[in-house]
Amino acid sequence: MVMTKPCYSPEMTTEQTLDATKLTESCRAIFGNESTWITANGYPGSLALCIIDSIFSTGSHYQSVINVIDAYCDIRKEGGGDPHRDGVEELLASFNKVGGSAGWAKAVDNHKPAHTKPGALLKAEVIHQAALALKGLEGGGIFTTADMHAEFAKDAELERVKRAWLHLPSQRSGVTYNYLLILAGFQSVKPDRMVIRFVAEHVGLDGKNLTAMETANLIKQVAELYPTQPRRLDHVIWRHVSGREVFREDDLN
Repeated sequence: MVMTKPCYSPEMTTEQTLDATKLTESCRAIFGNESTWITANGYPGSLALCIIDSIFSTGSHYQSVINVIDAYCDIRKEGGGDPHRDGVEELLASFNKVGGSAGWAKAVDNHKPAHTKPGALLKAEVIHQAALALKGLEGGGIFTTADMHAEFAKDAELERVKRAWLHLPSQRSGVTYNYLLILAGFQSVKPDRMVIRFVAEHVGLDGKNLTAMETANLIKQVAELYPTQPRRLDHVIWRHVSGREVFREDDLN
């Protein structure tokens, strides 16, 4: 498993240390041993599926994300392709085949916009722009998950990828970027509003608005204390707060 560098300073303040310790105690009480957790497998061989899932994951019931993934996979399989090995080129080809973003949204039966403001682009269009951005990166395109990991070997901060992603419409917060890294097999954290609320509640900060970055940093600190992988802890918190099963069935018997 490829590890990314922690994005917080190892010289934490006393307040941050207390917050991380308190959150660790809560997580251990709720989730117990990590060996019993349901894990997020991601798409280690398909950058296309990583892009689709990450963009559709925000503001959606996860079943709708699964439906889009399944629809895309069916389309690719009907054409003789292997969606679990698709990269940027195959993703772009799927848009070209149906005449662009509107046709792609129709093909996967999801016309959800990227945000709630009037005139927002379809998430399908953001996916299209993401694929084009990765293909057209200055200094050489990123086409596959293998390319992502090769890029990491040269730059552990993945600055080229991050910069291009955060310039996409409605992606400036970095939430979908963090999730892209998780799905591609990196140690990152994707704190959505439910995870942020959980963290704030269990460190006694109900009255304070934690940012996504502050929440991600706390989760990474807790992962070191637990110890576990940040992406595993984030995923189990997300499953808990969204009402999904947290523990594997064979561990409940």
